[in-house]
Amino acid sequence: MKRCILIGASPCTEIEIIKRLYHDGDYVICADGGYLFAEKSGICPDLIVGDFDSSNCPENCKSEIIRLPVKKDDTDMFYAVKEGIRRGCDVFLIFGATGGRLDHTYANFCVLKYLADREIPACIVDGRNEISVLSAPPFKKGNNEQIIVMRDKVKWGFGIFPFGCESCRISLCGFEYNADNIEIKADFPIGASNRIEEKTAEVHVHDGCAVVILEKP
Repeated sequence: MKRCILIGASPCTEIEIIKRLYHDGDYVICADGGYLFAEKSGICPDLIVGDFDSSNCPENCKSEIIRLPVKKDDTDMFYAVKEGIRRGCDVFLIFGATGGRLDHTYANFCVLKYLADREIPACIVDGRNEISVLSAPPFKKGNNEQIIVMRDKVKWGFGIFPFGCESCRISLCGFEYNADNIEIKADFPIGASNRIEEKTAEVHVHDGCAVVILEKP
């Protein structure tokens, strides 16, 4: 597996988290001003992409740079993900994707769905949250259930909501409020304010798509 560390330009990016989760051998892509956070983390990116509207384009840099037009369909983050896939990355850990502009935060949730629909594991990490999307594509033959297993996160807050669909069917095990193959709907936020109670907890998405939000206690 080739893991991509993707660093965006959110002003809320926490350097210590990047340092802790970065491993030698990770392929590092920075979206626009995300390269400034990579520098502060002591990491030299393999690739920097962006239109550089949130920062100056780096000079005298050893990293490969792809300069994008300001007027384009893809966000810098979305382009970076697509480029990472083209370069063989099949796991994405994303920083600097929340806490800035709300429209870009939501757009980055959409990026997670793009990856989930292609069965590429991905997670957005910030100072308090770990966010992922599980998608059970209806076109997949056989069992299309998608699962997340979480270990050693007792007392972490938990929320789950349909994403990009009217409803989805889920099961939860190891939580304060468990569920067995229930339907949750986009217009009824019943998935909020849950909590992990067991050392191992599981989330199953039987059909549809769901965004899963973990919050540190």
